Amino acid sequence: MAELTTKLKKMRDEFLLLQTDQSVALQMHPEDKTKKKNILLRLIPVGTKKIHVCFIYARTAEVSSWTYSHDLGRIHLNHTFSDQVITSYYDNVTEETIAETLEKAIAEENDLIFTTSSVFLKESLKAAIEHPEVKILNCSLNTSHKAIRTYYARIHEAKFLMGAIAGAMTETDQLGYIADYPIYGVIAGINAFALGAKLVNPRATVHLAWSRTARPVSESFFTDQGITIISGKDVPAPGTYDQQFGLYMHDGDSFWNMAMPVWSWGTFYERMIRNIMNGSWKKDNEKDASKGLNYWWGMSSGIIDVICSHRLPIGTSRLVSLLKDTISRGDFNPFAGVMYSQTGVVKEHSSDILTPEEIITMDWRAAHSGGSLASWGDRDDASKSHTDVQGVKKEDRLL
Repeated sequence: MAELTTKLKKMRDEFLLLQTDQSVALQMHPEDKTKKKNILLRLIPVGTKKIHVCFIYARTAEVSSWTYSHDLGRIHLNHTFSDQVITSYYDNVTEETIAETLEKAIAEENDLIFTTSSVFLKESLKAAIEHPEVKILNCSLNTSHKAIRTYYARIHEAKFLMGAIAGAMTETDQLGYIADYPIYGVIAGINAFALGAKLVNPRATVHLAWSRTARPVSESFFTDQGITIISGKDVPAPGTYDQQFGLYMHDGDSFWNMAMPVWSWGTFYERMIRNIMNGSWKKDNEKDASKGLNYWWGMSSGIIDVICSHRLPIGTSRLVSLLKDTISRGDFNPFAGVMYSQTGVVKEHSSDILTPEEIITMDWRAAHSGGSLASWGDRDDASKSHTDVQGVKKEDRLL
């Protein structure tokens, strides 16, 4: 009974969240505390205890572009806080070994742990409840837990820009889009791409295919339909010569990479370290103590961006810069105005704007797009693992 009572006390905040309808607090922008933090950092004594930070990856940086991008963020911390932060990492971690790996990281007295896959969410939560002295963040979206915090980027902002490029450059009005998992945020990226294409080309149609299924999409799926401009995986795997990434044009045997999204995780990780140093970490939770905290930053924070080919027409490049600036300033929202899904009206007034919660959890496809959301039976094991935790309709597995 004594052990059970202790465990229940540790889980108390998690139970309290179940009593609220709105249990997730989204932080959409990092707070600007530049002057204050710089003063505080100068006042930190040389002998102050260093912050130990551990990263846990599902794959290695040599074979996974996702892991590679996060490891670049870890290296950024080493350069930025060379005298104040010590980093370490575990890679090739699985759902079966994540619990053991977390215990190792905690036993090594790490102050801060980043688990960089949504499939690590459950075990990250268990470890955080059992060890409240350790700060644990999981790279996922729309999770309501007090013991851990989650973080992700508003990738749909970048996808909107890439859609605008595709819509302007297509000669057939037919565009391809390859997605991996139907999880929170991914559907928004697909629809944002379609809306960006429609913004500059009212005749544009987007055809959707899924890469993480029992029958992965082949190149002929698009070429047979006369589709030459495709939005594929964000970046190629490290050390490979693969041109089928980002937004690219397939012209016979050649490829032209028009644009690609860039995840700058170092920007986020640096901000988290500074928040701990200047005391903002505790204050972030105090603003809405009844909810779980999710960081969901966009292009305005520098966590996500789009790199364009120098071969793009100057007018298209100027359009991308204009859209990027207006989105970053908050003057334009890709999901504003009248919107239609494949089944009917989503928003019927020009003044309507989707809320962040509606964007994250959307499970509909834009009207001017073909294809559907991958069914549960069609997914491969990796897709099932991700959607079991973060799927937009995981409760009934309709997707």
